[in-house]
Amino acid sequence: MIFFASLLDQPVQGKTGETIGRLEDVIVRLGDELYPPITGLVVRDWRRLFFVPGSHLHSFNGVARLTSSIVDLQPFARRDGEVLLRKDVLDHQIIDITGRRIVRVNDVQIAPIDSVYRLIGVDVSPQALVRRLGPRSWSNRIVGRQIIDWREAQYLASAAPVQLKVSYDRLSDLNPVDLARIVDALSYRESAEIVAALDDETAAETLEEVSDERLADLLEGMDQERAADILEEMAPGAAADALEDLDDEVAEQILARMEPEEAADVQELLAYDEDSAGRIMSTDFVRIGERATVIDALALIRSLEEVPDPLLAIYIVVEQPEPAPDADDGAVAAPPVDEPIYLRGIVRLRNLILSDPATSLYDVMDDDVPTVHPQDRAEDAARVLAEYNLLAVPVLDDAGRMLGIVTVDDALAVLLPEIWQRRGVRAFS
Repeated sequence: MIFFASLLDQPVQGKTGETIGRLEDVIVRLGDELYPPITGLVVRDWRRLFFVPGSHLHSFNGVARLTSSIVDLQPFARRDGEVLLRKDVLDHQIIDITGRRIVRVNDVQIAPIDSVYRLIGVDVSPQALVRRLGPRSWSNRIVGRQIIDWREAQYLASAAPVQLKVSYDRLSDLNPVDLARIVDALSYRESAEIVAALDDETAAETLEEVSDERLADLLEGMDQERAADILEEMAPGAAADALEDLDDEVAEQILARMEPEEAADVQELLAYDEDSAGRIMSTDFVRIGERATVIDALALIRSLEEVPDPLLAIYIVVEQPEPAPDADDGAVAAPPVDEPIYLRGIVRLRNLILSDPATSLYDVMDDDVPTVHPQDRAEDAARVLAEYNLLAVPVLDDAGRMLGIVTVDDALAVLLPEIWQRRGVRAFS
C-alpha cells in the first residue's frame, strides 16, 4: 500500500530510468467499481503539464515508473468524469458512512489490485497531515493512521470543477437523523447535491430533521414539483412548519403543486398557531366503531395500506355523541375520514393483543381519557402526556369532535427543542 502524498512532486521515470518530469497529480475515474482505477498521471515538466495514460504506469516505488519512455507532450486538458486526487480529494471533505460523520482527507491510499493501481482508502488522521507536510525523512516514521476504506467513503461531486456521475445510494442506509446532521454541517451546495440524489421518502425523512434555516434554503432552491413531492411524504405538521418558514408566494406555489388530499391536511394545520397542539397533532390514527370486537380491530389494522407509525392505540369513535335509537347490533367500522367523529375511548395496543378475539372493544376500552384542545399550547399537551404517562393524547375541538392525536414524539419535539428541533451544526472530526 502506498500513500499518495509520498509520491507528489517525485520523479516520473521512463522505461530505461530517465526522468521525464515530476508527478503533479493522479487521475481516477469514479464508476461502478468499488475501488476506482488510476486512469492517468498528470506530469509536470517545468511549467508544462502533460498527460500519461494509466496503462503506461508500471509501478509506484518512491517514484512513478512507466512502461515506455515515449510520452505525448500535448498540454493536459481535463475532461468530465475525471477526479484528480491532489486537486479534488486532498484537503476536501467526504462522508464517512460507517462513522456517520464528515471528515477531511489528509492523505490517500493507493494499492495494486489485479495488476491495476487503485484508490483504496483515505487517511483522515492528524498524523497523515504531518507526514504529508513535514520533511520527507519523517514520512516512514509517522505511522499513526486512521484509514477509511473507499467503500465506506462518500465522495461529493461538487468538490470537482467538472461534471461527475456520483452514486449516493449508500447514504439511504444512514439513519435520517444522522444524515440530517451531515446535511446541516455541509455547505448549501453540497447539501443540495445530496438531497437531490435521495428518493422522495428518504429526502422527506431527512429534511424533517434538519435545521429550519437549512430546510427553507433547500426547499426554495429546488424545483417546486420536487419540493411538493417531498412535502407530500412528510408528516403534515412538519410540512406545515416547513411552508411557514418560506416566502409566502413560494409556499403558495409549492402547496398548489401538492396532491389535493395532502395539501388539505397541511392547510388544516396551518390554520393553527405554530406553538399550538393543533399544529403538532397527527391526523393519522386508527379508529373503529364502539360495537366492533377485538378481531374486527385486528382485521382493520391488517387491511390498512399504511399503518400509522407509531401505532399506539385504537380509538373507539361514533359519528355522533349519542348512538341513534335504531342502530343495529352489528360491528361498526370507522366512519369515513371526512365525517365528524366523536371519541368514546381507546384500546391500547397491548390490551388489544392480549384480549380474546371475540371480546367487544367496548368491554376493554378505557373511557376515562385525558384530551386536549387544538388551540391549547403544545407545551401543555406535552405536559398532559407526561403527567398521565401516555404515549398519545387525543385532540378534540369545542364540539367534542376528534381531530387527531399528539404523540409522545411530538411532545419530545416541544419539551426538548434544542436537541430535537435545533440540532444545528454538529462538530465533525
